[in-house]
Amino acid sequence: MMDLQQRFSHYLQQLRAMLLKVPEPLFDSSLAPDMFPLATHAKIAANFSLRGYCPLIGCEPVSFIRPEQTRAAVLQQIDDSLQYLAKAKPVTQFDDSVMLSDKAGFNQLELCQSDFINVYIFPNFLFHISMVYAIARANGVALSKGDFDGLHSYPEGFSFIE
Repeated sequence: MMDLQQRFSHYLQQLRAMLLKVPEPLFDSSLAPDMFPLATHAKIAANFSLRGYCPLIGCEPVSFIRPEQTRAAVLQQIDDSLQYLAKAKPVTQFDDSVMLSDKAGFNQLELCQSDFINVYIFPNFLFHISMVYAIARANGVALSKGDFDGLHSYPEGFSFIE
């Protein structure tokens, strides 16, 4: 079974691989005018990994976000996050007597460690990666479920619909 470091690292690597397939001009694209663009979703996803992991190891969350909305800036943030996770103290179990706080939009949260990760951090991490996938696919980038999860495999051109 993957530990938490491995799980975050696995999906950050999948995000990285997807971003390499996305043309640079699409980094400013969004699904709707009132939604974040692809680059911002990728940055937020990478940031959620450390926003969740750091409190579990007793340190303030670290962020490697860069202001540029470029592929290079986002890839560097992901690489820095992966390096940080690789060197971080392992989390072998949650201590649900420890409450963790964060802000979810305008809502202040206080959750035990397991809920903090499993109910708040990881779903939001995957949501933002899903938005990257959705924006890329909506703009014609050839991605599959395998690009998202690293597990599925389909032949090129395969479609369940056609």
